[in-house]
This record gives sequence, C-alpha cells and structure tokens, in this order.
Amino acid sequence: MKTLTLTEYLKQDKCRMPKVLLNKKQYKIAQTYNHRGELRHRVYVITKNKILSGIEYCLIGKSFYTTDTDGNPKNRSVFFVE
Repeated sequence: MKTLTLTEYLKQDKCRMPKVLLNKKQYKIAQTYNHRGELRHRVYVITKNKILSGIEYCLIGKSFYTTDTDGNPKNRSVFFVE
C-alpha cells in the first residue's frame, strides 16, 4: 500500500488503513512519560480538520495509537513518523 501525506489522506476517498506519514510540524507532543521502561507520548495531529484535531493519540516508537478514556493505547492508527 502507498504511503500518504496528511494532505493526501484528508483528500482521499475511503481507503481502509492506509499508511500516513506525519512530519514533526504536523503533530504536537502534549506530554511524555515512561511506562515500564517504554517511552510514550500523548500527541495531537495539527490540522484544520476539526474531528481529527480533537483526537488524542499515544505515540510509541514510530506508531500512533488511539487511546481509551484513561489515555492508554488501544488500537494502532494509520499515522506514523520516521
């Protein structure tokens, strides 16, 4: 599957679980913490898309995860960093 930019992702037709590469200017780290030796970050995607900009993610390694109501990682999202 092709890797998309954030702009391409927001403009694309429905595509199940594409890979979306974010650069450092496209996400904000709100908090960093250590969980059992694993560095985790609470992050938000910086975009004018009101739905996407309000979602909190957990960045572990290079992958973004959706979070549960307590902020714990739940499911891998389409977003990643290099």
